[in-house]
Amino acid sequence: MGEFDLSGARGGKLGRPRAGDETAEVMITVKTYPTPSETYGETVCVAGVRLDRRRPEWIRLYPVRFRNEAFDKQFKKYEVLRLNGTYRQPNDNRPESFRPRQDELAHIELIGTGGNWQRRRMYLGGLVGATTMCELLAQNPVGGMGIPSPSLGLIKPTDVEVSVVEGDPWTEAEQAKIDKSSAPDLFGTSLTPLEPAPFAVRYRYRCAAPRCRGHDQKLLDWEAGQASRRWLKSDGDTRAREMLLGKWRDTMLAPDRDVHFYVGNQNQYRRAFSVLGVWYPKAELALF
Repeated sequence: MGEFDLSGARGGKLGRPRAGDETAEVMITVKTYPTPSETYGETVCVAGVRLDRRRPEWIRLYPVRFRNEAFDKQFKKYEVLRLNGTYRQPNDNRPESFRPRQDELAHIELIGTGGNWQRRRMYLGGLVGATTMCELLAQNPVGGMGIPSPSLGLIKPTDVEVSVVEGDPWTEAEQAKIDKSSAPDLFGTSLTPLEPAPFAVRYRYRCAAPRCRGHDQKLLDWEAGQASRRWLKSDGDTRAREMLLGKWRDTMLAPDRDVHFYVGNQNQYRRAFSVLGVWYPKAELALF
């Protein structure tokens, strides 16, 4: 099974799935910054909500191969896709993990922010605030790798503190994967080597669990990583940090926003959860 090629056809047309596969209709909600991969060169984790079941449910698309700057032009957050693939993965028993097929992708529509994110909210349904970070950790106990446990959620944070820290450089092993993936092929073409994000946004917060003692997590969002690279080059270190805080703290976490964090864990480290993205429509007053 090849990696997920993001150059699929537009217009909603998609062939029948292969034997053992199925078709899923998904609204994309998060895309992480790419990481080096031995098998696929450079990959990202894409997650969203599956819409073609009786009720909305989380889905993770992996592996999705990263293709340099063209990646962000292929599909957007809150775009609805129809794609073929399978939940059967030999090394990942997390119930949301779905392995998409190469070239078997159709673009349906982009869901906008009209009506204070009304359609986005409708598609997410009861998933908004349905769990807490503490509950997800409890469902992923130490030594529980053999247990298929929830690994994605949209949780309500409180008492949020935001910082911008230095990004992590590639390890020696990661750099070797980058060098391999960016080497020229037989035709002399090559990919631009993937750069690590120079800064990272971190969130310290309490979740809605009554006895929450707090969480400290890194934001893995694709947009934040790209922004840190772009703003460092155009505006310098100090100003880039200010701009990151301006967007991922002052704008997204403003008092008039209904803030939730998309969170997810790592396959090999089930208790290592990170913030994958931010949900931030305007807060709405309850009528009753």
